[in-house]
Amino acid sequence: MSAALLAVQHNALPDWQGQVHNQNKPRGGNEMNALALENNQKEGFKAPKMSFREVMKNEKGLTLIELLAVIVIIAIIAAIAIPSIGSILEKTRINAHRSNAHMAIDAARLYVANEGVTLAGTATTTFVLSLTDLNTSGYLETIPKDPSNKPNTYGAGTAATAATATTPRGAGDSSASHVTVSKDATGNFVYQVTLMGAGTGAQTYMNNTLESTIELPGYVVEDGTPTAPTTP
Repeated sequence: MSAALLAVQHNALPDWQGQVHNQNKPRGGNEMNALALENNQKEGFKAPKMSFREVMKNEKGLTLIELLAVIVIIAIIAAIAIPSIGSILEKTRINAHRSNAHMAIDAARLYVANEGVTLAGTATTTFVLSLTDLNTSGYLETIPKDPSNKPNTYGAGTAATAATATTPRGAGDSSASHVTVSKDATGNFVYQVTLMGAGTGAQTYMNNTLESTIELPGYVVEDGTPTAPTTP
C-alpha cells in the first residue's frame, strides 16, 4: 500500500470512529426529542386514513337496557308531573272565577249606591242585577270571560225593564249569572253572586254565594254542585 493511501486512511479514521461512537451512544430525553423532531421535519406528519364508517364504528350508543331505563324514568316523571300540572291549572281557574265574582259584586255595589236603591221593607226584599244589567248600565265594562270555557263569556242573562215615572223597574233575570242584593235583619245590604256558563245545561260555578264565603273551599266549583249558600 502506498504511503499516500495510508495517510488518507489515517486522517479519515478519527471522523468515521466518532460517527459510529455517536450513533451507538445512549441518548437522553432531550436528544431523543430533538432527533424525533428532526425526523418529523424531514419526513412530514401523515394522519391515518379512516373512512366515515370506521369512525362511526368507534362511537358507542345506548344499549337496549339503558334505553328502556331512560323510557321508564321519563314515564315516572310524567306520571307525577301531569296530575300536579292539572291541579295547578284548576286552582288558577277557580281563583279567576273568584276574581270575577268580586268584580260583579263591586259593580252591583256601585249600582246600588249611584242609582238610589233602597230596598224598603224587610230582609225578604231582593233586587236582582244580571251581568247584562250591570254591563248596559255602565257599571261593568264587559261581560267577563269564563275561565273554564274560554273564549266564551259567562251566561249574562237579559236586561231588566227600565223603570219609568209610572212603572217600576222590571224583575231582574236570575236564570243566568247575576248578583242578588238584599238586606239583613239590621238593614245592611247583602250581596250574593251566581256565576254560570253560557248555554243550556251550563255548569253553575257558584250559586248565590255570599261575598264573605267566595274564598272558602267548595263555594266555587268547576264540576258538580257548589256548596249551598248560608242565610244572610
